[in-house]
Amino acid sequence: MSSALQGTTQVIPLSGTSSTAGGIRLHRPPGADHGGAIVHIHGGGFFMGSAELYDDVCRELASATGCAVLAVDYRLAPEHPYPAGLDDCTAAWYQAIDLAESLGIDRHRLGLYGESAGAALAIGVCDRLRSTGDRVPAILVLQEPVADDRLDLHSSRRFTATPVWNRSLAEWSWSIYLGGHRAAPPPEAAPARLTDFIGFPPTFVSTRDLDPLRDEGLALARRMIDDDVAVDLRHYAGTLHGTLGFTGAPVRERILRDAAEYVAEHLAPEPGSQRG
Repeated sequence: MSSALQGTTQVIPLSGTSSTAGGIRLHRPPGADHGGAIVHIHGGGFFMGSAELYDDVCRELASATGCAVLAVDYRLAPEHPYPAGLDDCTAAWYQAIDLAESLGIDRHRLGLYGESAGAALAIGVCDRLRSTGDRVPAILVLQEPVADDRLDLHSSRRFTATPVWNRSLAEWSWSIYLGGHRAAPPPEAAPARLTDFIGFPPTFVSTRDLDPLRDEGLALARRMIDDDVAVDLRHYAGTLHGTLGFTGAPVRERILRDAAEYVAEHLAPEPGSQRG
């Protein structure tokens, strides 16, 4: 996937949350109008990263799918522990729905895409929507998902010194994100604790081989399948957590292409479809 991409990027203030929250970065591919879109939630262990740092990924997704990408800048721990980041991402979802028509987006073809800690936040948003009876996203894309604060699966015990992400970083990130909820995390904050995934939309789950989060991602996919969620599971051999940051690596291109094809397949407008 080329990094020399055309399109536009604009920043939309995030409404309905604290003034310390960031905004939404809207990436539009050339010619995108009245089509689908994805709300993108970046990774970073709940404590680092930004929507701007993911500009290249979001532009590539927009270009490859023909869909607009709305990237959320949410508040980060430790200054802003749970539920601040989840509140921001939830607000961004509702704002995307509200602005869809004015942005030329089909609100019925709006998906949710999360990377690493962003995947946990995406699941939390979806659970909130399900709990309130609101429409869940058309699709859910979970790249190398953070899911289980207990860290008691085999991969989290095995990969204690891996580059990019390891057990000690995972323990620390959960601690500062959950804050006073560490002893009894709400299921919406730690998705592996959810009772079920009934009513979740079609979901793309992608895991990395040499990743302490590997087994919680695989367990998440299995539980979703058990609850009759349509799951497309991709496991990439020989890969580390954070592979999407290795620009130019062939496996990085394949991972992003697989996700983009999934998004395009599910969110491409039907012939003669109308916005609204």
